[in-house]
Order: sequence, then C-alpha cells, then structure tokens
Amino acid sequence: MQKTIPAHLVTTYQLLQCAFPQGIENQEYLPLLSILYEQMSDRSLAQAIAEFTGREYHIILNDVYRVGVMAGFSAEVMDAIKQKLIHCDYEKWLVEESSPSVI
Repeated sequence: MQKTIPAHLVTTYQLLQCAFPQGIENQEYLPLLSILYEQMSDRSLAQAIAEFTGREYHIILNDVYRVGVMAGFSAEVMDAIKQKLIHCDYEKWLVEESSPSVI
C-alpha cells in the first residue's frame, strides 16, 4: 500500500527517509524533534514524524510540545543527527521551509 503524504510535508518526509533509512533510533528521536522544532510548526512536525514512523499523531504532538520546553541535548548527539540531515540536503530543505507557501 502506497502512503499519501500531504504536499506540504513531502520534502520533510524525503529528508527523514534519506537521513534515517532504517528508522529513527530511540536515542535520536527527541534530539531530532528538537532540531526540526526550530523550523516547523508543532503540528506539521508531529504530522511528518507520525507519517514517517507510523506512530500516532497525538502522541508525537505531545513529544513535540515537551521538546519545546526542554533544555538542550548534548552537542555530540545534536551534531551527529545534524550530520545525517546535512548529508541529505538539510540546507536545501531549510531554504524550502523558510520560503513562503503560495496558496
């Protein structure tokens, strides 16, 4: 069965597929949310992660809210995750995410 990803989340989903081809490890999950939290709305982030992981949206949305108020993660962990994302055109994704959408 083919997944249908909402158009506004396609590039994020592709970034996740490239950076985490075997899935998001438990120790990477919250730091990843923290990195993407800076660029995305809470609901879009939760929806993208829910689509990618197959987990329930409302559970991930609560994790996103939790990350929004948490203290930072270790620089080593954050750098390792950012390197995975950078390898998958993270900078290009950042530009696309910051561009206003035309509706």
